Amino acid sequence: MQEKQLNDLSIRRMMVNNVDMIVAGGECDICSVQLLKDEIAETINEGNKKLIVDVKKLNYLDNSGLAAILWARHKIEENDGRLVVVGLNGKFRRKLSSFGNLLSIVSSVREALGILSKSGLSYKQTSNF
Repeated sequence: MQEKQLNDLSIRRMMVNNVDMIVAGGECDICSVQLLKDEIAETINEGNKKLIVDVKKLNYLDNSGLAAILWARHKIEENDGRLVVVGLNGKFRRKLSSFGNLLSIVSSVREALGILSKSGLSYKQTSNF
């Protein structure tokens, strides 16, 4: 497991049932969003086709953070992958409602794993964690 911090944002990367997961905590804003994007990009560049981004522990997420999540979906789908977001609730979820059903948003990691197991994508063969 790797953990990084920038300002009030902490990011942990881990494997759960052979699926890469990024857990974000604290505050994700214009000053710290690049850390989230960098971790997502690194995960995708390693060839991962399945990614969970868990934002349950975020207590603040501004528009730049929401844009980063949409960017992540676009990048992983460019590589024929799938992104599932865990814990995007309340006001954060309402902000994204205008985009329709662009994101798979669930309340638990277990639900995310269920969606990804049905996606037909292959799991990453090796891990650097």
